[in-house]
Amino acid sequence: MPRVRKGAARTQKHKKVLKAARGYIGAGSRRYRAAKEAVLRAGQYATIGRKLKKRDFRRLWITRISAACRMRGLTYSRFMNALSSHGITINRKSLADIAVSDPAAFDKIAAVAAGKPPAKKPVAKAAVEKAPPAKAEAKPDVEKKTITKAEKKPAAKKTTTKKTVKKAAVKKTTAAKKTTTKKTVKKKTTTKKTATTKTSKKSAATKKKK
Repeated sequence: MPRVRKGAARTQKHKKVLKAARGYIGAGSRRYRAAKEAVLRAGQYATIGRKLKKRDFRRLWITRISAACRMRGLTYSRFMNALSSHGITINRKSLADIAVSDPAAFDKIAAVAAGKPPAKKPVAKAAVEKAPPAKAEAKPDVEKKTITKAEKKPAAKKTTTKKTVKKAAVKKTTAAKKTTTKKTVKKKTTTKKTATTKTSKKSAATKKKK
């Protein structure tokens, strides 16, 4: 049986390791065995470094916050305790960024932590002079209340006038109905009279013929 060699697979494996070791010093980036050991060691340091990175950044944020607090007459521990007691939940990353980029905002936070009210900006005199005086609230008078009670009485008269208008309208309708009934009765009587005259004339005519 012929002897089989790895061939292309071996070269691909070596290239993969040497590519990961690119930039290492000396034989660690050129020779396969040294490069393989260097890549394994680098992977171990990377896993440890991902956890140490979080600790280092937290330490940096705390040093920045403590330096900003000492400039304002506070300590880091008292500052953080005061924030938690006041219910202010800002993480250390944000506090460190505010202390560096926006000192005025950090002054307000420090004032709240120290228990002092934040400093207000002075108002210009011209703005105070232009401001209109506050209007005094009008107190309700007793006489006005009595007038309103007296004025409520004509409302009842209005209701009575409405009732009288309705009654007058009903009377008009009843009177109109009576006039119509009288007219119909007169018509009936006239028709009866004409019918009787016609019958009497016919009877007289028949008698004359006889």
